[in-house]
Amino acid sequence: MSGHDLSSIQGLEDKHLRALARHGVTDVAGLVQADGEVIYRAMANLRPRPTRDLITRWQADARSMLAEITPDADEWQMVASFVVVFSQRRAGGTWERRVEAERTEVEPERNPQVWAGWETGPICDWMLGQLGQAGVAEPASADVTAGETAGETAQPAKPAAQRPALHVDSAVIIDAGGRADLVTAGAVASGPPREFVAPARLSFTVSGARPKTQLRAVARILRRDGPGRNAQDPVAVPGSGQVEVDLSVLPAGELDIGLTAWAPDATAKPVSVRLPAITIRSA
Repeated sequence: MSGHDLSSIQGLEDKHLRALARHGVTDVAGLVQADGEVIYRAMANLRPRPTRDLITRWQADARSMLAEITPDADEWQMVASFVVVFSQRRAGGTWERRVEAERTEVEPERNPQVWAGWETGPICDWMLGQLGQAGVAEPASADVTAGETAGETAQPAKPAAQRPALHVDSAVIIDAGGRADLVTAGAVASGPPREFVAPARLSFTVSGARPKTQLRAVARILRRDGPGRNAQDPVAVPGSGQVEVDLSVLPAGELDIGLTAWAPDATAKPVSVRLPAITIRSA
């Protein structure tokens, strides 16, 4: 992407570039993938403040520039991507298990391949076989369903830049004494209140996915001395993008919390944000 940096986009001034950089947008691809509304809120303190229409034009210019870029030979380029799901259910007194795998960057969408048990050898063999089939006819398998034939041709992989990136736009903790912002306009707050009184809850919003994309999110309690744990099971993100987490189920004390959101079908880039450390005191 040599010679195609953000400064070459008409209307982007140094103050705009600094605001974008604070939100991790430092190149043309990043501007294309960014959520325009998040950019608009991130520039609330600039005078004059860029309008939403201007931000849309910046992203359109970046998209046009990106289409003209020929990747360097030494750049990593995506060949294929997959979603692999391990699942189980009760069958009498034992667990019945299976694995589903689906290639995500081809259109039209194909039904997942399914194997009994959790043995990964067949799955890996199938995925490696898909790498050899990228962009050419995909062979039929025992799991081909009605409407799919051996003669169907996989569509070329979508460029990675077309996969939108998710964002955590805001995060607040609400307790008996009020509320405190931990993330505002996509940026982690500096110097927020660190102590809260139980019962407390965490509310955060996720954006950036295409309409009707199914998202999942979780708040994870991080530990310095080992693996963390989820504050609760991962939840589906509603259309509003707002996720609520009840912190009253956690023991009082200091907490390091990380927020993660993803698309199970891998059609959006996941996001992970670490919040400032907080302490919850007993009432």
